[in-house]
Amino acid sequence: MNKLISANFARLFKNGAFILYMIFSGGLSLFMIFMRYADYRENMEYYDNYLDPEYHTIDGIAFVGLVYILFAVPVFVGNFVCTEYSDGTIRNKLIVGHKRTDIYLANLIVCTVGALMGVILNLLINFTLGTALCGLEILTVSKILKLTLFSVIAFTSLTAAIVMVSMLVKSKAGASVTTLIATFIMFFMTISLNNSLTQPEYYENGAYYDTETQQIKEMPRQKNPDYLTGTKRKVYQTIYDVMPVSHMYESAMLSTENVGKFAGYDGIILVVTTALGIILFRRKDLK
Repeated sequence: MNKLISANFARLFKNGAFILYMIFSGGLSLFMIFMRYADYRENMEYYDNYLDPEYHTIDGIAFVGLVYILFAVPVFVGNFVCTEYSDGTIRNKLIVGHKRTDIYLANLIVCTVGALMGVILNLLINFTLGTALCGLEILTVSKILKLTLFSVIAFTSLTAAIVMVSMLVKSKAGASVTTLIATFIMFFMTISLNNSLTQPEYYENGAYYDTETQQIKEMPRQKNPDYLTGTKRKVYQTIYDVMPVSHMYESAMLSTENVGKFAGYDGIILVVTTALGIILFRRKDLK
């Protein structure tokens, strides 16, 4: 399998989709850094007096770019894997004696490394140039390392699922579009589920202005009808916990509260999608 991996890496660095993926990853980081720097310089007094440091330092956007990179991975992986079908490379590998399992795992390893290279590039620019221009005040070294490791695990599981689909779909466009749509669906589900799960159980005491009486009236503490309870809350929470996209959303929000649980789900996704992908690929008709 070492020869397959070496050949795939040689092809990776010449692959146009991978090169564009890396440009997008680095360019996105540079864009976000300079936008934050320029906005802070223009509104320095407002930021210093009214907003917390994470709104003008690199802290608040350090991991946000990875959420956007998620949408570039399906395009890169779909193009890279399915090129082997269009060029007839997979059939040639089988003819010379390579096993289907080895072919699958070689693609998985190289695609995962390629996806993680974009992640590391984005974070390196953020914590070098970003720190130099915007400063770093909130994040500690231990939290940065924890969030980075968490992001790597989430990207690995997502890439494994994308590779599974790409290895079973011969069309570049078909594989990329299918996995990209799935990623978008998971993203919007993440936002929706998070909004539902973070609803407060009660609305606390407050006040409002009654336009009819032109008086300020007190509003007593009351139950929030949108607060999820029972089985419905458990189902929503489980779906949110399982999706790798929601894990990247948590990283973007700098949350490390449930990294152990999320990493466990990512490990399950990695194992299940890899095992299922190998089984189905070994049965696939490649004629």
